Amino acid sequence: MFSVTVAALSLLTLSIHHQFVLLGVILLAALTAKRLTMLAKGVKGVLPLAGMIFLLNWLTAINEGLLLPLAMTLRFLVLTTAFSIFFLTTPPDELALALEEMRLPRDYSLLVTMSFRFVPTLAQDVQIVLDALRSRGFELEKGSLTTRIKNYVYLMVPLVIFEVRRSLMIAEALESRGFGARVKPTRVKKLSFTKRDAFMLLLTLLFAIVFLASLRGRLP
Repeated sequence: MFSVTVAALSLLTLSIHHQFVLLGVILLAALTAKRLTMLAKGVKGVLPLAGMIFLLNWLTAINEGLLLPLAMTLRFLVLTTAFSIFFLTTPPDELALALEEMRLPRDYSLLVTMSFRFVPTLAQDVQIVLDALRSRGFELEKGSLTTRIKNYVYLMVPLVIFEVRRSLMIAEALESRGFGARVKPTRVKKLSFTKRDAFMLLLTLLFAIVFLASLRGRLP
């Protein structure tokens, strides 16, 4: 709810001041959840893309000065960090339970949660294959562009084989646990709407109301 609300509010305005407010709220939420360091690491990865967005907007809207490029860049950072804080604070298992409570079929909820769960695993597998190639004296970064593209075939082939084997292992594990045998299986852990959830929902709605009032000029 918090991430979706902040993202929606960010899309409603190009005001630099309001974008800074939203970014500050996200950083405060990350600090409260003790995820500020992890969020900062994630932001570092998107800084080159943010710089590209700033440059493209500056080149296509020179008459607007730096205000529009800065506003678009801040909006991108707000959207990125808003959804990052969601995935940093929401375990995949709880996300799957929430999706099933929303009447989403188990196959789709499993697809969503496994996608988020195995993205870091895929990154680790890529690094393992790269380290193995480099330990054998294979340099992917050297040579012409055509040579480097061909070199990446040596990376993709073992990576694809490794991931196919992993998918077969996951399929066998799901079958051995009787996945899909029951339409509504029993759960050891059930989600419940707690007082903390109610407080966060109320706080988010209050912030959204104040923010919208500020956009309409009803606040001093």
